[in-house]
Amino acid sequence: MLDADIESPLHLDGHEATLTLQGDLTIFTVDALKDDVFLALNCPRIRVSLSGVTDIDSCGLQLLLLLAQQAQHLGRDFALSERHPEADALLALYGLDLPSTAAEESTP
Repeated sequence: MLDADIESPLHLDGHEATLTLQGDLTIFTVDALKDDVFLALNCPRIRVSLSGVTDIDSCGLQLLLLLAQQAQHLGRDFALSERHPEADALLALYGLDLPSTAAEESTP
């Protein structure tokens, strides 16, 4: 988990884990997220919101790809609930894609 003075981006609700990422998702911040990422993998359904991300680099992208790959390996339902233009640009640059939820699924 993150330091005690920083709110965790992970929200667990029954069988769903939601990671609401905020700020920079870069080489300087991904290490602080690893515990939350591994906790999320315990849930059958994992959603990642990138709506609050201000910057993303290849390390941030690598974290998302690792989460998606491990979720698939474990048979988890993984998707981005909100995309981010920089993440989409990096994915396109590398010829990759991550699943997204339908718009109606992401609204309460």
